[in-house]
Amino acid sequence: MVSFAYPLRFFRVVAPLPPLVGWTFLVLVLIGTLVIVHDPTRAASALIPVLLLQLFAASSGFEVPARRGHYDLLLTSGSGRASMALVHWGSSVAPGIIAWLALVVVEQLASGGNVSRLLASGTLAALCLVSTLPWAITVRLPRFSGGIGWLLALAISVSVWPSARVSIGQSSPDIASLLFSAWGFLVNPAGLVGHELRPTDLKAIAPALVCASGSMVAACRWVSRAGVPLEAAQ
Repeated sequence: MVSFAYPLRFFRVVAPLPPLVGWTFLVLVLIGTLVIVHDPTRAASALIPVLLLQLFAASSGFEVPARRGHYDLLLTSGSGRASMALVHWGSSVAPGIIAWLALVVVEQLASGGNVSRLLASGTLAALCLVSTLPWAITVRLPRFSGGIGWLLALAISVSVWPSARVSIGQSSPDIASLLFSAWGFLVNPAGLVGHELRPTDLKAIAPALVCASGSMVAACRWVSRAGVPLEAAQ
């Protein structure tokens, strides 16, 4: 039976992220609140810095602190490795999810419940991607590696294709256009924030979400099965 009780208590004490990340989320929420209260139609823009920080929060890394002995008590506690991985991931992305929920409440209050850009399907897809793939990529790498690599991929894409963007409602059957849209969402999911997705948009977002899901499964399986020798023993 998978137990989450001890991993939850452990990661409350040994947090995967430095406190500064949480405080930065708080600052972004306060700034976003001011922006939304002044103009509720700018809610999507207010969320983008939160998504950017979520890239780095999710890139918390597991193997490096484990090899340094930070997780020794957890690894020898008898708790299931799968639960460790899931709680580590949840603890990493929780501040960003809470920040998003706070801005959702602010948007609903400021707009009188008439606008839901932060609950749009495109926003949810972008939040899902930045909250999963960076964690899976960084599970065996130093902290923040996934976020740094993602930003480099975005910068290279923009320099090579200056017009790179996610094409909403792409109806062209051209394979090149579909690949361009799929890559645009993968490296720049913020382009969909505030948009409601149509069935034709699934062609652009499905590859990235499938990649994120597969990467999460692979990362959790690695945590469940791999040995984690201490650095001093190598």
